[in-house]
Order: sequence, then C-alpha cells, then structure tokens
Amino acid sequence: MAIKKSNQLIPENNISIKGLVELSSDKSLSIRSAIFASISYGISKIKIKNPGEDAETAIEAIKALGIKVIRNKNLYTVYGLGIGYNSKRPLKISFNNSGTTLRLLTPLIAGSKINAKIIGDKSLSKRPYRLEFLKQFLMNIKPINGQYLPIKIEGHENCIQSKVKIKKPSAQMVSAATIAGMISYGETIIEAPNNVRDHTTRVLKYLNYPIKVQNKKSKQIIKVQGRRFLKPLKNYNIPSDPSSSAFLITIAILTKGSIIKIKNVCLNPYRIGFIKVLKKMGARIIFSNKKSYFGEPIGDITASYSPNLKGITIKPNEVASIIDEIPILLVVALFCKSKSIFNNLTELKFKESDRLRVMYKNLILCGANVTRVKDNLIIDGINNRFYSSEVPIIKDYSKDHRICMAFFCLAAVSRKKIQINDFDSVNVSFPNFLKTINDLKYNKGKKILVAADGPVACGKTSILKKIVEKFGSKKATFLDSGLLYRYLTLVHLQSKKKKINTNFLVKHLKKVSISKLQNPKLHSIAVSNKVSEIAKIKLIRDELLPVQRDLIFNCPQQIVLVGGRDIASNVVPSNFSDIKLYIDCDVKVRAKRRFLELKNKKNEKNVNYQEILKALKARDLADSTRAISPLKKTKDSILIDNSFNDISRPINKISLLIEREIKKH
Repeated sequence: MAIKKSNQLIPENNISIKGLVELSSDKSLSIRSAIFASISYGISKIKIKNPGEDAETAIEAIKALGIKVIRNKNLYTVYGLGIGYNSKRPLKISFNNSGTTLRLLTPLIAGSKINAKIIGDKSLSKRPYRLEFLKQFLMNIKPINGQYLPIKIEGHENCIQSKVKIKKPSAQMVSAATIAGMISYGETIIEAPNNVRDHTTRVLKYLNYPIKVQNKKSKQIIKVQGRRFLKPLKNYNIPSDPSSSAFLITIAILTKGSIIKIKNVCLNPYRIGFIKVLKKMGARIIFSNKKSYFGEPIGDITASYSPNLKGITIKPNEVASIIDEIPILLVVALFCKSKSIFNNLTELKFKESDRLRVMYKNLILCGANVTRVKDNLIIDGINNRFYSSEVPIIKDYSKDHRICMAFFCLAAVSRKKIQINDFDSVNVSFPNFLKTINDLKYNKGKKILVAADGPVACGKTSILKKIVEKFGSKKATFLDSGLLYRYLTLVHLQSKKKKINTNFLVKHLKKVSISKLQNPKLHSIAVSNKVSEIAKIKLIRDELLPVQRDLIFNCPQQIVLVGGRDIASNVVPSNFSDIKLYIDCDVKVRAKRRFLELKNKKNEKNVNYQEILKALKARDLADSTRAISPLKKTKDSILIDNSFNDISRPINKISLLIEREIKKH
C-alpha cells in the first residue's frame, strides 16, 4: 500500500494491474477545445472527463476574457462570441503552470482589444515564452523579464498576416503561429518541422476553417486565412490522454501478470510515438476499435506483461513525437536487457522543469547506470546502489507532473522504495492517478521472496526444501546462493591451478545453470574447505550479485526461498525481500549432522568428526569477519533456532510467516 504523508508519497512496490479503464480526457485536446470554443460563433458542448489543472486553467482564462462557461459535472457549455475578445478594463490573467494555454491564448489576446498582464506560477515563469515571432503580426507583446513571464499585452484588432518560419519542433509554437494567423487579416503562411503534434490543424479542418497543410519531406507549409467564421464544437466527448496512458502501459509491460485495456484513447500518430518505441523494445501492445472522431484517430490500447525487453536508440528526429513520454521511457530503459541511447534531448530543458537535468540527477540517485554526453543520455540498466536500503527522495523538480509519475512507476514496477515530494503535482494532467492505479491493482499471486541467512550446515537447505514440498514445486522454489560459490570453487579445483585465477572464474559465471548447481561434488569436503576463500574475493562477489538477483527475480514460482550468508544484508536487502530469516544452530550440533551425512555417502572416506568441527568453526570465523558482505543477522531478520532434533518446528514457523504474507495480497 502506498504511504502518503502530507504531500509526500512512498509508492507501493511490485504491483500488477489488470482490467478495463477509461482515463481522463486528453490535456492538449481539452485546452484547444476550450480555446477554440471561445472564439467560435455559437454554443459548444464539450465533455472533459476529470480535467487536470492545466485544462481548468484554460477554462478560467477564457472566462476572465468574457466568455460564458457553464459546467455540469464533466460537461462544459461554452458560449462563443466569434474571433477575438473584448474588455474595457485592464486584465491580469494567470496561466498557472500551463505552457500550452500561455502560447495559444497569448496571440488571441494580442489580436483583441484588450490590455492584459499575463503571469504564471514559479515553474512557468522560468520557461522562455518563445513567441517573439508574434511581432511579425504587429502584435504588441512585452516580456517584463527578458524572455520570461510576466508579459504585458497591448492588444488591438489590426494585426496583419505574416510569413513565419519556425525551426524548433514545438507544437505549441506552431499552434501559436496558426492562431495568430486566425486573428489577423489576410493569409498567413507558416513553415515548420512536420514531426510535431497536429491537433490544432486537425480540429480546424474538422470545423471547416480555411486552413491548408502541405508536407514536404521534413517540413510542413501551413496556410491559414484570418478573421473567418469558426463553427462551434457540438457534443465533443474528448478522448483519453495517451500521455497519461503511458504510465499505466509501463506498469503493465514491466510487471508479471499485468494486462490492461484503455478505452477511447487519442491515437494521433504524433502522440503515440512512445508506443512505437515500446514495441521496438519488444512490448506487447495492440490497438483495437480504431475510428476517426472529430478529426482525430481514437481507439483502445491493450498492454500486457512483456519480459525480455531490449534497449534501443532514439534518433534526434524521433524526440518531438515522444517529448512528454521521455521521462517514463527512461524508466522502461532501466529494465531492458541491453543499452538504450536517447539522442538530442535539448527540448527537455524547456518543459515544466529541466527534465534532462532532473531525470539524469534522480536516476543516478535511484541507482541507474546512466551517462550524460551533452544533451544525450545513455541508459545501461541498474547498479548495486539500486538495492540500497537508503530511500532516495525525489524533490526540487519544479512540481513537474510527468517526472512525478515516472518515479512512481519506477517504484511500482520494482521493490525499490522511493519517496516523492510534491506528489499533488500529478493533478496538472492526471488528477485521479492514484485512484486509477488502486482500482486496477491486481496482487493475486504476488511473488513472496524469503531471504534466509545462517552459518554453514545450520539446516537452511533441509528446512527450505521441506517448505517447497509443503507448498508444492509449482508454487514454491528454493535457490541456494551458496551453490554458486561452490560451483566456482569446484571449477577452480578441477582446473588444477595453484593460485585462484579470478578472471578465469568470472568467465565461468556465464556458463552457470540450475542443472550445474545440482552436482553432488559441490558438497565435498575439498570444496567446503576452499569455498570461503573463493567467496571473500570482491570481484567474484560483485560479478555474482547480478547473477544471483537474475535467478531470484525471474523465478516463475510465486514463493521464492533463497538461502545463503548475505541474502538479507546484501543480495535482496530491505524491501527487496518480504520475509527475512536468520537460521542458526549450535556448531557442535551442525558438526554432528554433517559427520553423519558424509559418513553415509559411499564416495566419502576417512570422515572425522573433529576435522569437521574444526572446519565449521574456521568457516564461521571466515564468514563473519570477512571485509566484504560478512555473515550477520540483520535487524529485521527473524531468528529461527534449528538446534533441536524436531525440524518440523522451524518449518511450521516459516510456513506460517509465508501464509500471513500471502493473505496480505
């Protein structure tokens, strides 16, 4: 369960989601619909499901400009008065955190008989307003602080057509130029990149406004007539937001057992670039029920668990179509089997936050292998810091809603505890985000990971194997991490090398398999006497960690029992295991059991109790005093005493703990 305190959230880990859902209305379409309804001639009826703060900002802004808006639940009735606004008194209008509202409404205000001062919140005020080209329309716009808010507008109704060339792949800038052309006299011609969202031109074409678009290789030419009649939007039920869908899709493809269907999503080709990227990675995503609606393609999206995702390279010309989804795609890249490269992320620096800097800094904080080369990011999985018990705090990110939800997903698809400050920032675009996740949450069959440490020959293996028998091999499995060290020890002994060749042994890790860990020779006295020497080598322990974790987290069974010396303290510490045990037993009892065990084996001769006792004491000392990952009982481990003859006692106690954990879900 997610833990929320004040405006800080620690998301629930390792969740699965399943079901059918229709999400909040698309933010970009909601803002455009409200603005175009306000300058249409007639009454528009628009249904905006769970409008976020940005959409509400746009609606409040047009109301401040004299437009009558009546709300009945999610239905907005907008009484449009035609192109332009009118106000006899000076206005002060806040666009809060909405860059889209800023760039789409500014030319309409400047082309109307209005004097206004435009302000924004702290985040919006740090972003350049990027509308210098509006001066070409004879619009009088004066930023008070260089290129930043606040701005003063001395509006007039005599703006004229212009030829505008926009070099940056920004849908907001292209839309601003288009709208400036609509409120000016004559025909405006805009040359711009053609790899940007085209919601503005689509809705205008649907409403039969005189606008033409011609595509030429990497650019588009838009011709728009000014001061023409714009029809109202009649009964427009705005489809679900694909950018919001990205977060649910991410959880679905990264968590076992997940499958979701998201209804009535806007499938504009410039909005689903992230899905194309995910499919290249190997994600299982399909579209269905596709149709055209108010000029936009819409349909349903089904996403399901997709193991073995592969890394990809994002080309510079692909960034514009995935600009809002880059943060969540960086999270997905962490769990790919190979490296991902994201090229030319410069535009991320001009969003609600400097997303390039914020994502880079916080991914490192969470334990990601991420490299920044100028404005490019290289993601190559996770490192040992990811498994630290320290809880990273995501803060100072300018309350950027997409950053916030990206790190929520990182926690939700893994066992990594993450604290996210200013979590209410999700309300900008996805106000019912947590409720949606909770409604879809499906934890039946959730993996239960039991980490069991203890000294050699304490009975861990026997106890944990008996528990597997009790729950059944289809539901439970046992992994003895110590066998990996024994496997390498046997490899060393069989090589006949006098000195331990670490690089030679590390190469053999690539050849390890479950079947090789079942070799009876791994339990010989020769291996037992040498294994602690192998196990204390730092390079070997470092190289073994990802191998161990890969075996643990990719087990198909629901209950995974792992035995070793540093499982709870190092391999799966803190929240990465559900139950932590320290199984102990008096050393003399252990020596006696090992003596009887070896004596009954045909291939073991000259078995001596005192030698076994001496070897066990030496091994205990070596394991507990080694500098790297020593054997110890962690504070959150439950002590299980196996010094008694009745093995059923520890078995029953551990089984009860597992059953309680299962009932939680």
